[in-house]
Amino acid sequence: MPRWLRIVLTGWCFFLFFFGSPVIPLLVFPWMRLTSRDEETYRGRCTHWLHRGTRFFTRLITFYRLVDAPREVSLPRGVDPSKPYVLVSNHPSLIDVVLSLGWFEGLTCVVKGSLMRSAAFGHLLRSTNYLPGPTGEGEDVCGAIVAHLRKGHPIMVFPEGTRSLADRLHRFRRGAVEAAFEAGVPIVPMYLDVTVPFLMKGAPFWRAPHESPVYRAEFFEVIDPRTETRDARQVNADLQERYRARYAQTVSRRGIEAAQSMVAVHT
Repeated sequence: MPRWLRIVLTGWCFFLFFFGSPVIPLLVFPWMRLTSRDEETYRGRCTHWLHRGTRFFTRLITFYRLVDAPREVSLPRGVDPSKPYVLVSNHPSLIDVVLSLGWFEGLTCVVKGSLMRSAAFGHLLRSTNYLPGPTGEGEDVCGAIVAHLRKGHPIMVFPEGTRSLADRLHRFRRGAVEAAFEAGVPIVPMYLDVTVPFLMKGAPFWRAPHESPVYRAEFFEVIDPRTETRDARQVNADLQERYRARYAQTVSRRGIEAAQSMVAVHT
């Protein structure tokens, strides 16, 4: 596919995502409000619809060959998708949030306060089981996640707190691990491998790569706080080292492939 066409299709998909998202709560949510027996049922149904929307978007961008990503990803053996867990992941690009929420039904995440209040996404997000992010200093984010888990909601957390850098990961915050330990739920470490940098922080969509980025999800060992001998601080430190080592492999592979492409061009 020509690069100019990839840029046009990427812009079109983002247009559908950002301007189509307000349509769901306007057309569908009022009906679900009227037909839901209580607030919990209503929020659960809205969360399910948002999952279907993110799954549709994932399949749309793979259909256009803007990315190569799996249609389905299963949780590791022993993790019950109907029960709460903490999905920990690196954050290589803007769309990995959408990919992950489309892969795992019922999965929630912490949403920035600005998005919760926005005209485009506010009503949509406030109607779901997604957890509002902090709006000021001194808020107990870990306590909010613990309460969220105890209500039965699985949650995805990016310990870096922002998108990864091109050559290294940010320091891991340990709030997600501490919340899992306090709530007594499994920690599911997922590593997202992307073949080429795509939609990283500060990179607009019109800087589309010449080839489709390939996304692959792989899992490290599930951590059960109920049987874990390490404390939360040590578990977080060990996870950080594990992710950093794996990311170094990704960066090294990208460098080798880039060098091979340059050689091929000049031969």
